[in-house]
Amino acid sequence: MRFPVRMVFAVLIAGMLFMGGCKKDTDTADTFDEEDYFSDLPKPHTKEDGSKYRLAYVDYDEYMPASRQLGYIVEGLEENGWIAQGSIPFTPEQIDKESLSTKQIYAMLQSADLGDYIEFAEDAFFYIGYDDQDEIAGILKERAGKDIDLVITFGTSPGLFVKELDLPIPMIDFSATDPVASGIIDSAEHGSGDPNVWAQVEASVPLRQLKYYYSIKPFKKLGMIIYGDEIVSGVPDVMTAADEIGFDVVKYNIDIRSRETEEELSGYYADVKKEFERMADEDIDAFFLTADLVNDPDHIEEMLKPLYDKNIPVYAMDDINTVRKGALMIISAYDFENVGRFVADAITRILDGNEAGSLPCVYTSAPYICLNLDVAKRIGYPLKFDFLAVCDEIYTEGSADE
Repeated sequence: MRFPVRMVFAVLIAGMLFMGGCKKDTDTADTFDEEDYFSDLPKPHTKEDGSKYRLAYVDYDEYMPASRQLGYIVEGLEENGWIAQGSIPFTPEQIDKESLSTKQIYAMLQSADLGDYIEFAEDAFFYIGYDDQDEIAGILKERAGKDIDLVITFGTSPGLFVKELDLPIPMIDFSATDPVASGIIDSAEHGSGDPNVWAQVEASVPLRQLKYYYSIKPFKKLGMIIYGDEIVSGVPDVMTAADEIGFDVVKYNIDIRSRETEEELSGYYADVKKEFERMADEDIDAFFLTADLVNDPDHIEEMLKPLYDKNIPVYAMDDINTVRKGALMIISAYDFENVGRFVADAITRILDGNEAGSLPCVYTSAPYICLNLDVAKRIGYPLKFDFLAVCDEIYTEGSADE
């Protein structure tokens, strides 16, 4: 079963560990006023010719956090009045229960009557990790400004892919690990560098996470396995944390993700498992599970077994499902619901005529702490009452199947 636990001093710890907030995209980088920004939203309207605004979506591959976030972005558009109340053909609970992919969600949205102002354009969903990128580029260039008015992208690779097309329409990117370092935008505080580009920024998540993990149980040597792109995997922030806190890093870069068929994916996880076995022999005393290394949470327990056999704690960088399925803990700085509102608000302002590159892009979420109690007991991880009291969710036997 699952126990949501929320106590007053959780707020105090959240305040100490995750200081920050949204910032205006100006030279002065003034403190961003959430209340004013969220309350002063443009009223929904059609295009000048009376037609609806048509959205497209570009993703990399199937990944549950993307599905959850897209669902909350759509809910944000409904809250803002740009999507008709009650017209969304799914719920956040349904996304989790049925493991809906972003492709499935898009198909449902495309078929639905979402009201007078927005629609998801026909055949305008793309996975650049699976499909021919030259073909996708050609389609977007041909349709941009004709039957596509705005492109939504998820993550670093899709964001860079669409930005480099230099389309004559705005793009919105969310959930890239570091949009500035990767080059999607020039700055989080002084303008994106392109009037048609906006990217949601969650500042230095791995750095803040590792500081918290270290505060609970200090470690001397941290292991991590990445699949190629160091920025996507948060390596710069990890190295900054290592310098600031004082620990060593053992890093494998395996770059073996180009798998599509069931047989190829099976081979991929077999290869990754060998890397985990090798990592367990590196004399590490903590492991950082980075983004997108194990897309299927059902493989988590198998991958992590060599580490747990040596009582090595595994901390997650993203995706709460990894904790449900076997990672020890996640201090998630990603508030899907409110980030969804933030992205939706940027979309509505852009549709109202604002330049994408002029809008605020930094949103610092409050931490959301999840713990796998069974794993903690298995590896003898120290658990104190004050820590358990601030956990938002504690998973134990049976919860992984809920």
